[in-house]
Amino acid sequence: MAKEIYSPVVIRPKEVDYAIKLMLTATALGALVGYLNIPTAPGQDYFQAYIYLIFLGVLINIYFVYHVSQNKDWARKFYIILTLVTFLVYLPQLLAVFVMTPLNGLLQFIDMSIQVLAVYFLMRQESKNWFLLIKKGKRL
Repeated sequence: MAKEIYSPVVIRPKEVDYAIKLMLTATALGALVGYLNIPTAPGQDYFQAYIYLIFLGVLINIYFVYHVSQNKDWARKFYIILTLVTFLVYLPQLLAVFVMTPLNGLLQFIDMSIQVLAVYFLMRQESKNWFLLIKKGKRL
């Protein structure tokens, strides 16, 4: 009789689920913040270019959310790096946005906080172990 091999069912940790939900929330809020912070009026030349850039940013975020939800470790690492780099770029501008338009500054601060929280959950040991376990499982 052949030996039956049973693989244990491994459930994705709640930290990864939290991170995915936060990434989606940050994407939606980021699109709103981007639209509210467009420096030109809807009839002007650059308005459409800003809309395209916001749409491109949303597509990139959704791409990473999708691949993180598919348990791709490279997407997790890339999202962490991109978020930290953009955080360093936008943090100095945040005070100026607060002074010019307080509501937009508050929304941008909330969006940045959600992104940092998503990165926190993706960097937790449980998340790291999960992605390593998935990577090892695919190599066997």
